[in-house]
Amino acid sequence: MDIPMIDNTSAYIDVCNKAGLPINKMPKKGDDIPLAYEMAMKEFNPYLYQNLVQPDPTELPADVLDRHNRQAYWTTDVEALEAKGFTGTAANLRKQMEEGRRQIEENKLKEMIARNNAREEAIRNKPQGFHPTKNISFNSPEAQKARRQWGLSDDIGLGA
Repeated sequence: MDIPMIDNTSAYIDVCNKAGLPINKMPKKGDDIPLAYEMAMKEFNPYLYQNLVQPDPTELPADVLDRHNRQAYWTTDVEALEAKGFTGTAANLRKQMEEGRRQIEENKLKEMIARNNAREEAIRNKPQGFHPTKNISFNSPEAQKARRQWGLSDDIGLGA
């Protein structure tokens, strides 16, 4: 059975064109890739870079390696993955993290809109002519006790 070979040539040419770099020999694992080409691949096609350098997973810290084997990454794994050449995996994690942040912000916005709409509805449905001060009984025992404690007269000028 023939295993199909992945041809990264067109992707490499595309990266060179996007970065404005001259098209040179296709790099392979173990080659010393010029810095400009390495940076261009990491920026424009991190999966291409990862496929070309074929990083060794055993070079990862043990905890990151364990999560890499289970494909259950933490957000803190991005730097370690990038440092060891897993730029495609790290780019995918960054995309997932950004999507998560976007969803959180979207949910917060929905909650804020719902609160604002509820408040506006409460203001619209507030009974007309409602005045809290008119609903206070000035002759209640509590009010009389308070006036005595504060040294106020019982004659409050209500026109009795």
